[in-house]
Amino acid sequence: MTETKGNYEIGHGKPPVGSRFRKGQSGNPGGRPKKKTAAPVLVRKFTEQVVVATRGQRQKTTRTEVIVVQLVDQPAGAGWSATRMLTDVLRAIEAKASLSAAAGVNGSRVAEATEQ
Repeated sequence: MTETKGNYEIGHGKPPVGSRFRKGQSGNPGGRPKKKTAAPVLVRKFTEQVVVATRGQRQKTTRTEVIVVQLVDQPAGAGWSATRMLTDVLRAIEAKASLSAAAGVNGSRVAEATEQ
């Protein structure tokens, strides 16, 4: 199984000298490929413009807007899952709005109150 090439024996665990890794170079210099996530695809698809027919009129809007409109209209006749999802989204929006309002308008008042 082992071959002799000159003074060097070639076999299991002893590759030919010419096919060995160079000093300072790893076996996979490119490394493992990065894992692709769905986030960029979702962002691109949600910001895409689509044509929607509403009350007989066609209008251009984003997919995100269409989903939000459907989500708002759906709980009236749908089950609990759509209603729960909508209330969770509304709570998140209200929390974000109250934080931004507190930082913007009331931020100076809070800073003044803490300084006194």
